Amino acid sequence: MRTVQLKLKQASAVLETSPKELQNLVQFGVVKPKKRAGLFVFDTMTLYAAKLAFFLKTALGANTELLSEFTEALLDRLLSSHEEQASILVFKSRPSAGGIAVEVRVPFGELARQVEERLQRLELYKDLPRGRKRAGWRREFLATLREAARNVGDVSPDEVLKAVRRYRNGKKQSREVTVEAEPETTRA
Repeated sequence: MRTVQLKLKQASAVLETSPKELQNLVQFGVVKPKKRAGLFVFDTMTLYAAKLAFFLKTALGANTELLSEFTEALLDRLLSSHEEQASILVFKSRPSAGGIAVEVRVPFGELARQVEERLQRLELYKDLPRGRKRAGWRREFLATLREAARNVGDVSPDEVLKAVRRYRNGKKQSREVTVEAEPETTRA
């Protein structure tokens, strides 16, 4: 696990979401980053919790109270266990004490791998100062675009438009809900 300390915009880039969405999770208490010098600082554990919250919000449409409880349970487990990260976590939620639990299986190993992969490209998410742009920013931006164009190779404008349309259409797809039966296990 890589140790990082990121500001909000950098963390949102790693999580592949908008800064406003991440800020909303922080304001509603779903994700609790540390605060230093008036700024929120996201460490690796907080990034994992935020990735889980976004996953559950997207997959289930869960409310912030439930998301907060799930992320808190995740952080408790990650901080207390010294074992290797589990590939699948099973969250159990009971509507009342002694009630029947609902289980939610989350592919946490895959979510953690996604965060780690994005952290490999951390130097792309530079922390820029607020306010006016610094001198030479336009030249730097154009140089970055030229380098990206070289890396892409020979791609026609039509291929770019098709890729953008595929990406947008993929985001519009509705979630898939399935039901699977598992054999009842006897408890000893």
